[in-house]
Amino acid sequence: MTVQSIAEALWSYEVARAPYLQLRSGVPVEGLPVGSLDEADEDAAFARGQIEALRQIDKTSLPIDDWLTAEFLDVVLTEMTSAAEAWWWSFAVTPYGTYGLNASTMQVVASFDLDEPADAKRYRAVAADYAAAVSAAHDKLVRQTERGWPLPRAALPGALNTIRGVRATAERLFAEAETILAKEILPAVDSLLEYLDEYEPLAADGVGLGQYPGGAAAYEHLVRQHATYDIGVDAIHALGLSQVEGLTEELRLVREAVGFGGSEDEFRRQLEADRRMYATSAADVEARYRTAIARIEPVMHEAFSVLPEAPYDVARLDPSMEAGLTYGFYEPPTPAMPVGRYRYNGSGLETRSQLNAAAIIYHELIPGHHFHLARQAENSALPQARQNSLSFGAFNEGWAEYAAGVANELGMYEDPYDKYGWLIHQRFVAQRLVVDTGLNALGWSLQRARSYMSAMTFEAPEQVATETLRYATDLPGQAVGYRLGYLKLGELRQRLGRPAKEFHEVVLGPGALPLSVVAQHVDRLRAQTVR
Repeated sequence: MTVQSIAEALWSYEVARAPYLQLRSGVPVEGLPVGSLDEADEDAAFARGQIEALRQIDKTSLPIDDWLTAEFLDVVLTEMTSAAEAWWWSFAVTPYGTYGLNASTMQVVASFDLDEPADAKRYRAVAADYAAAVSAAHDKLVRQTERGWPLPRAALPGALNTIRGVRATAERLFAEAETILAKEILPAVDSLLEYLDEYEPLAADGVGLGQYPGGAAAYEHLVRQHATYDIGVDAIHALGLSQVEGLTEELRLVREAVGFGGSEDEFRRQLEADRRMYATSAADVEARYRTAIARIEPVMHEAFSVLPEAPYDVARLDPSMEAGLTYGFYEPPTPAMPVGRYRYNGSGLETRSQLNAAAIIYHELIPGHHFHLARQAENSALPQARQNSLSFGAFNEGWAEYAAGVANELGMYEDPYDKYGWLIHQRFVAQRLVVDTGLNALGWSLQRARSYMSAMTFEAPEQVATETLRYATDLPGQAVGYRLGYLKLGELRQRLGRPAKEFHEVVLGPGALPLSVVAQHVDRLRAQTVR
């Protein structure tokens, strides 16, 4: 076995499992994964066989590109060996847990031409798998509850709303598959809704993984998975407190620079009362993003020697998805939709300040997620498993946060209010280190977490509520990767000691990697320079 053959085996396995990879690579989507424990067992068994072969290869003798691929494979496959164990740690009925039933399936169905017999057949197969996935989510929740991992009571209203949204999505997407919709999909959704309607007595009083049997170890595992370098939970919490303190001081300096002599709370109230900080419509939100994009486009060459070929744009989320998502997400280009798009939340505008709109678009689109993911997909020299990887949260989100900082270096926050919005956004991300660890490892109550987050962000109560449940229930550990990745990339840039353009190519050229591997790569380049 060679590194390349193992990479090819991983790619083939992943494509067979993941519709989004099939769409990106032009492979016809024949069905959907259902999210069962059997699937997780199969993932773990595959990974064990491949990692055994990988461990027989002497990495020290490999050329640099093969060495990076070997390190990439080591981390991905090692994590996959825990798939069956990790299956128990996530709830499939939460807003983020139903991503596959909503956004992912929408993309699949949109790729079908139902006038074509082959596509119509695939469409019916996807509809049947959709019903199976809803049933699997139901089964998982029942088994988790029996195992001592009940859904938190605080997350129950959101779960009910989410599954009602799934029902609406299913009716819209599978109206042409009338028999499957009527006999399989809707009965499966209604059965799950009936279970959730009666779930209150079973629900957990607290929140966070630390309340469950084995939950502390599960959370430590998830933190390591998302950080992709060695850092402990206590260290993350302490780092978060320090970062929040430093950013609070930077915010004070901006207030001082604009001649405001009052407290942060007083300035916040002034901004909240200033209707210029709020969008009047979804079209207004979009216009603000486009203005920020137009400002940065002419100066991109100052920080980047290579730009992605794929175009980019912004588009509103499907309204049925907006209630459970604080912001939105970046949607990478696919053959069916060859434009990378930031899908933004256009709801709740009366309470959703646009103060940090520029920082968000620089994170989500350019030079953030789009620069990383489009360039990675366009790099044909990479094995396809690396070209299409979304595995490393701290790299993916850390790069996007770092990119919003590059925008500052390029003068995009010269307006003090844009600067204030960027710093508020940074502190929003930094407080996640505190709140995520507090909720999942340090015994924080939901109220304590929400009080802290409300004090350290400009988020409305509705957003604070969804965000804290995201940390405690939907995606524990995932949110720490944003600030950890941002800080690690800044540290590595200083360590490399080369111009920004060169560092950015060191990071973006190979595509996403564990930050521990990026650090080793930087050290190898430094050693070559010394020689």
